[in-house]
Amino acid sequence: MASVLVQSARRERSLSVLCSSVEEACEQWTRTFTEHTGVEVVMVRMSSGEALTQVLRADGEFDVWHGGPSDLYEVARAHGQLVAHRSPQAAFVPARFKARDGSWTGVYRGMLGFCSNRRVLDQLGVPPPRRWEDLLDKRLAGAVSMPDPRTSGTGWTMLWTLRQHTGSDEATMQWLDRLQPNVLQYTSSGVAPSGIVARGEAAVGVTFTQHCVRAQDRGAQQLLVGHPQGATGAETGAVAILRSGSNDALARSYVDFSISPASQAPAGDLAVQQLPTRSDVPTDPRLQLPAGTVELAPPDRTASRRQELVQAFDREVHP
Repeated sequence: MASVLVQSARRERSLSVLCSSVEEACEQWTRTFTEHTGVEVVMVRMSSGEALTQVLRADGEFDVWHGGPSDLYEVARAHGQLVAHRSPQAAFVPARFKARDGSWTGVYRGMLGFCSNRRVLDQLGVPPPRRWEDLLDKRLAGAVSMPDPRTSGTGWTMLWTLRQHTGSDEATMQWLDRLQPNVLQYTSSGVAPSGIVARGEAAVGVTFTQHCVRAQDRGAQQLLVGHPQGATGAETGAVAILRSGSNDALARSYVDFSISPASQAPAGDLAVQQLPTRSDVPTDPRLQLPAGTVELAPPDRTASRRQELVQAFDREVHP
């Protein structure tokens, strides 16, 4: 789908993309863009928290930021680091999945849930978790893998979800303090818990469920995907043009393609499956929330509470 914009961009240098999804998804997105346009892409993967730090540095190393939760894109927008771009493809994305000024657009969605290893759970005599409170079971001592909200966008979504679940900042930190004996580690990446659980190093991981589905598709049939009963957190994974980049035309072409059905509906047995933001793209039923489960509002888009809550976590839960 090479537009006039892409054709002119082909004469420029290769595009530099900072990607904050799983490695395979990042490679899939950039490879598909190259296959459709002939434009080469240099991609570097970072966890979303690390990527935000890179974006705020504004050193011009990257042209596009792709993947990672949109609330962190709001932080970048508030610091003037994103370029507003009203892509024609964005007309097919509902308003709740994109910024009003066009500074970022959602290209996939994720639901926070549990990735469990049924073999390890059987060894411990513990049923698969169905509620947040199930993670406090003493039999899960050292057997729960959690994303770190200081470095991981998934971790921040988890922290904000628990804040809504418990009702106050203080209650959230107390809940996490009770969980602490069961935590194997807080991972720097939100993707990591699914891999740790797949290897049998932990019984349960908290992650966006597409990462657990991805591990299943790669042979980890011992894994179970679950969502907390009642309500759970959600993310909108975004794409945006970086103001410090130097290849604006090509960056706009990349964003347009990232929003398109060709990018949101990957083909092939090994394609990374994610919930699309477009209603005209098929959805993997394994990623749908079960009936009766509510999708919580995403973390505060202004990120006004993020620093305060993360500092409390750093101070009171996991220095």
